[in-house]
Amino acid sequence: MVRRLCFLIIIVTLSASAQVLAQVPLGTMPYWTTSEQHIYSSGMIWRDCNRDGIIDGFFSNGNDIVQAANNIYLFGNGSLPASASWYSSNLEYSGHCAVGDINDDGYPDLVVANYLGQGFGFPNRSDLYLNVGGLPDPTPVWHTPDEIFSFSCAFGDVDGDGDLDICFATGEGYYQDYQPNLLYRNEGGVFSNTPYWASAASDAALDVVWGDVDNDGDLDLAFTYDQSATAVYYNNDGIIESAPSWQAATVESGNTLLFGDINGDGWLDLVVAYNNQLGGLGRFKVYFNDGAGTLGTTHGWQSSDGGYGSALALCDYDNDGDDDLATGRWFHPLWVYENLGSTLSAAPVWTGAIDIVAEELAWVDIDGQGVFPIVDTLAADGTRKLFYTRHHPLYEVDSVLVDGARLDYSDYCYDLAAGWLSLAEAPVVEAICYYRYSFMNDLAVANWDTVNMVFANTNPPFVDVSADNAFGPVPLTVQFYDNSAGAYLWHWEFGDGASSDERNPIHTYELAGYHDVEVTVTTSERTLSRTVGGMVSAYADTLWMSSALLVDRRARVDIFAHNHLPLAEIVIPFIWAGPFDLRYDSVSVVGLRTDYFPSVATVSWVPDWDVATIHLATGSQPPLEPGSGPIASLFFTDLGVGAMGSNPVGFTSYVGRNLSLTTYAGVYVPETVDGDIHVSCCLARVGDANGRNGDEPTIGDVAIIIDMLFISGTEVACLAEADINQSGGADPTREDITISDISILIDYLYITGSSLGLPDCP
Repeated sequence: MVRRLCFLIIIVTLSASAQVLAQVPLGTMPYWTTSEQHIYSSGMIWRDCNRDGIIDGFFSNGNDIVQAANNIYLFGNGSLPASASWYSSNLEYSGHCAVGDINDDGYPDLVVANYLGQGFGFPNRSDLYLNVGGLPDPTPVWHTPDEIFSFSCAFGDVDGDGDLDICFATGEGYYQDYQPNLLYRNEGGVFSNTPYWASAASDAALDVVWGDVDNDGDLDLAFTYDQSATAVYYNNDGIIESAPSWQAATVESGNTLLFGDINGDGWLDLVVAYNNQLGGLGRFKVYFNDGAGTLGTTHGWQSSDGGYGSALALCDYDNDGDDDLATGRWFHPLWVYENLGSTLSAAPVWTGAIDIVAEELAWVDIDGQGVFPIVDTLAADGTRKLFYTRHHPLYEVDSVLVDGARLDYSDYCYDLAAGWLSLAEAPVVEAICYYRYSFMNDLAVANWDTVNMVFANTNPPFVDVSADNAFGPVPLTVQFYDNSAGAYLWHWEFGDGASSDERNPIHTYELAGYHDVEVTVTTSERTLSRTVGGMVSAYADTLWMSSALLVDRRARVDIFAHNHLPLAEIVIPFIWAGPFDLRYDSVSVVGLRTDYFPSVATVSWVPDWDVATIHLATGSQPPLEPGSGPIASLFFTDLGVGAMGSNPVGFTSYVGRNLSLTTYAGVYVPETVDGDIHVSCCLARVGDANGRNGDEPTIGDVAIIIDMLFISGTEVACLAEADINQSGGADPTREDITISDISILIDYLYITGSSLGLPDCP
């Protein structure tokens, strides 16, 4: 049984005629897939989870087949992750999800609609996972107060206060468990525990979407159902009507719906994917807006055939100024219908090569090849607070200015897929939205059947740049290349203050760090700029160990890191061979820079060699930011009988174990400085200059130091013990032994009997 459950102020102008394509620029086979099996993904949202400037994939899983964890795939530095970086702690039969910043901290949070409880006939509570500095807490922090059957949820700003409220499509159609749809209001970063709105009718709704149908400046709600007519509930100044003012003329089982301006008249139309599993033809349909805020009750366009319709996504893939439609069905290839200007083609213009059980579709540029900064200036009248951007789906909203003042996160909210922006206060003159948009979106699908996948956009980037030797130690010399079609002027900003106007410049980085490179190219048709985040990674990192004191036969050696690049994994082999009989006990990161690392372990320990290796890894947590300070503490015990001097503790390598740091760009080896464990000396120990244990200190010790300093120059038997005042620390040289050491011994033996501040011997 299947169910779908920094910004840059640059205006990019594209020539529509130049971008008309003979075919859809999508590969027919996926070029990225997830690795998790049998989790029955249903929901999929793309958003920058950890605020590294790169979009990430949120998936909700389980459907009505298996209780599964939800997961997130983190993308970065052009790499495509092989497996998820985050999993929820609870396993549920989950449908769709919604992603947005609930508590105004700048990080996107995750809400998941849970379809079933323990199975059919059992409702459940849907969940909110709050993002904590880059990834959600695996345990939900809020649940719907009511147990519901919910296959879908959507964020919107119902009351126009600039924060995200949540609406759940409820009910279960297979066994006629009908329920009212519910909306929970955001109250200061937390959802209310009582519904703000509930529909008067109880149905089995499978999807919900927000859109300003009547263009009055507030978001209306649309639902599609099993065995009920698709409906729109209008929003009147923050009050949603209890019964829908609009319903489709026919009762069909709808699976997915979305709003979009298909005919380009400036009014939102409604697109629905119908599914013939429980009756009907299962065609994709568009209900056109009449230009006065009312949808036609009969479709104005429908696909040429039907089936198990299940997924929809709009995007101007051919960059001609209108939205094209990607569709999915169960056990069927993906299809794309081209927008012909006022309607869609009756037959698809692109077909994927494999059958997929599509649960959700999204146009998204997962490798960032076509992402550009855009600026929209939105005219205001002092009353309107809801606006739509010129382009969608958005890659990310970078910032918003209203009447010249930059807004805080608490002053606005938005939806990337639909491109709407809702403000807490109405602008008097204008709102300016700085966002990023891709002209080369790939097509992603949440696939219930096997694994999730992305079909690549096959167009070359408008600004096509690359680099050789972009990762290494400083000084790092990088060769840059531009392959942009038709470019005749270039300007490079290398991220360290240097620039070049050459086409293929060579630049040497003296400054370590993670460098963004901005390239501006000029062709006969346009000037375009592209910023490649972290294109160059130059390192000059150092690890060093502390000099530790042996107290009560125990010592703690701290390992410090001065890193210029963010670190996801740290491997440190070390050795402690020396005069002491030391036993390595453990490693800890408590109170250190790596305190939040979930993986801290000794992965190798060879007592016969006095070597071991520790492994620190972030797992699903954010990487260790560039900085300086301790990252690990090594603990040792002295099993010997009180040896003097110091015992080196240092970095090493041995069979299968090598020092390494892992960053976005790869693995590298830092510079190192070794440490030691030493004994804090008492007079009875350091006074034994002649090496005759048990009688120290005596006049013989004085004599041997006098002989070395003033008579024969012969080195004393015990050099370390002759440095009585410890002027040279734990590892003295001949130069550390002076007349002061003789004076201390004479004073102790014949004058005051004082040890002159040296500690008592244990």
